[in-house]
Amino acid sequence: MTYRVLWQDAALLELDEIWLASADKEGIQTVAMRVNTELAFRPREAGESREGNDRVLFKFPLIVWFRVIERMNEVLVLHVSVSKR
Repeated sequence: MTYRVLWQDAALLELDEIWLASADKEGIQTVAMRVNTELAFRPREAGESREGNDRVLFKFPLIVWFRVIERMNEVLVLHVSVSKR
C-alpha cells in the first residue's frame, strides 16, 4: 500500500529556505525526494515515533516531522529543519 504524502505550506516554505541557503542544492533536492519516497511506502517504519501519530525522520541533513493518517492513507509533513551535525 502506498500513502499520499502531503506537505503543509509551512513545511514547503521551510524546505525552500533550506534549499536556497544550501551550497549543495542538488543534495537537498535528492534527500527531499528520498524522504518523500520513504514516507509514501513505509511511513510507520520511517524515523522515530513521537506523541500520537507524529514521527520524526532524520535523513541528513534534513530533519522531518510528519504525521501518519491511517484512515486516509496519508502522510502529512509538518515541519522540516536542518541537522546541526
